[in-house]
Amino acid sequence: MEGSLLQLRDPDLLLCSGPADPGFRALMTMRAGTDHGTTWRDAHTVDGLPTAYSDLVRVDEHTVGLLYGTGDFSAYETVTFRRIPVTALR
Repeated sequence: MEGSLLQLRDPDLLLCSGPADPGFRALMTMRAGTDHGTTWRDAHTVDGLPTAYSDLVRVDEHTVGLLYGTGDFSAYETVTFRRIPVTALR
């Protein structure tokens, strides 16, 4: 499984993207931590489709971007970019 990490400074969050179901590589989920990665909580489920590699980026002060592979039948059908409000991840 390949995921991505992104540290935000304002608010102070460490974000991780990856499949919540690694056995089936599905359920792209964002997790958040406020204790330097010791513990994590599910912060936002992006979708329930198959999912592959992901990458996180801070788009602007209010938005995080998530680029990931996904598709209806395979995680390698297409590449999708989602904008996620930082307020949805707190």
